[in-house]
Amino acid sequence: MNHKVFYLDGKKINSKQTFLNQAAEAMEFPTYFGANWDAFDECITDLTWCPAQRYVILYDHADIFAQAEPTQYQIALDIFNLAKEYWEANNIPLKFLVINK
Repeated sequence: MNHKVFYLDGKKINSKQTFLNQAAEAMEFPTYFGANWDAFDECITDLTWCPAQRYVILYDHADIFAQAEPTQYQIALDIFNLAKEYWEANNIPLKFLVINK
């Protein structure tokens, strides 16, 4: 089975902007990525540049962003959850795992 695993190193994420930048890099977003929540939502439910039968997102040290900007962190989680629902509705599993250390 064709899996695609993305790793977000949360040690470098302490704000909305660093989250968006790290997510874009980790998930290989195209150069047209607009570095805002709408663009993040659009890209995470597209992923045509890295087709797979299953997606896994590992977010390590998520607690740093959660503590620094709890409201922005919650927006990121909401978008991940909506993306999970979107992919599952299209019969493609997306697993999102948060690792706090």
